Amino acid sequence: MITIDKDLNNKLVTVFKDCPYGGHREKCSLFEMQAMEITEKLEFINKMDDDEKIARWQKHLECLMNSLAR
Repeated sequence: MITIDKDLNNKLVTVFKDCPYGGHREKCSLFEMQAMEITEKLEFINKMDDDEKIARWQKHLECLMNSLAR
C-alpha cells in the first residue's frame, strides 16, 4: 500500500505532464519546478510540509477542472 505522502509526492513530481497552463506556467503554483531535474524536484517537494503539498495539489486540480470546463 502506498502512503498518502508518497503518492502525493509522486503526483507533484509529474504534475507538468498534465498541466493545463502549457506556456503560461508562471501562473501555476508549481512553476518553480518546471526546469528542475527529478532529483531537484524531489528535494524541493521534501522541503514542503504536508499542508503546502496538499494546497499546491489542490490548486493544480482546480486548474485542471477549470481547463476542462472551458
